[in-house]
Amino acid sequence: MIEITEVLVTGASGYIAIHCVHQLLKENYTVRGTVRDLNNHIKIEPLKQLEGAAERLELVEADLESDEGWQQATTDCTYVLHVASPFPIVTDESVISTAINGTLRVLRAAAKSSVKKVVLTSSSAAINEGHADTTRTFTENDWSNTETGNVNDYVKSKTFAEKAAWDFVHKEDVKFKLTVINPSLVVGPLLHNVQGTSIKIISRFLNNEIPAVPAVQFGLVDVRNVAQAHIRAMREPRSDGLRILLSYQPSFWFMDIANVLRDEFSSQGYTFPRFTVPYAVAWLYSLFSKEAKQQILNRFGNEARFDNSLAKEILGIEFIDPKESIIAMAYDIIERNMAPKRKNYLGPSAKITLNV
Repeated sequence: MIEITEVLVTGASGYIAIHCVHQLLKENYTVRGTVRDLNNHIKIEPLKQLEGAAERLELVEADLESDEGWQQATTDCTYVLHVASPFPIVTDESVISTAINGTLRVLRAAAKSSVKKVVLTSSSAAINEGHADTTRTFTENDWSNTETGNVNDYVKSKTFAEKAAWDFVHKEDVKFKLTVINPSLVVGPLLHNVQGTSIKIISRFLNNEIPAVPAVQFGLVDVRNVAQAHIRAMREPRSDGLRILLSYQPSFWFMDIANVLRDEFSSQGYTFPRFTVPYAVAWLYSLFSKEAKQQILNRFGNEARFDNSLAKEILGIEFIDPKESIIAMAYDIIERNMAPKRKNYLGPSAKITLNV
């Protein structure tokens, strides 16, 4: 009798999660995915259309803000990829409690089931934010400083939720192993219409809504590498008990992103900024915007350096060049009518494969 390995993916309709589901199905796993509403056909249909979904994908309802459904969701699952996370367009303190409590709900359910391993999606935001010295290279040993007033509620939610997960497995008598994946800003192709920070940035560029860019640098990582890392960590015993940073190096300045888009799309009728916002202008804007102070002013002119050696050595990740990821994402945004098709728009000439 062939043993069936079932994997639970939480928040299955999310940007990263649907790529996890896609890759798991390609590797012939049986997948159970949680969604908040089974009647939300806009989010459900792209999952159902994935290759292998009809035979090996089950969708169930479960919400991070409710206990209902989580125990049933983890039943008979060997692995859990806890990817679901609250990420509202405007963050407030409620996102912190939702992230913490939602993570603990999943872990408690896993502890009462036959789950052997949980892979938790955290973020580089739980590592490199709020530090006085931003010039050094950050590693998995670093934690964001949430005591400073220079971090937003999203950073706090990722940091506190991850710490709660580690505290849970250290203090409770659990049989499963835990690995945490800490990706930087995720870019790359879309499998459905979805919201997210990187998607919003690229959409604004394509909609000509960014006249000039701040001197801010981002660590970038392709969504396919992120999904790949979750699945490899799930199977790799050497990753047990570890945090693993995912970020292509070197990082990209905001202007680098604009230049990548310009090289691909300027001949197709799109225009992109050529100028960097002076520090004085960014400082003045930050007086009226807490978000600008947290996201722009405190990073202005600073390089974002991450040590990605664990991802390479333990998980064997070969990072996709973010230039390819940015272009693939931009074409998908246009093709999905999230940005206009200009008069000279030619469309993607050679779509990159969704396999890694």
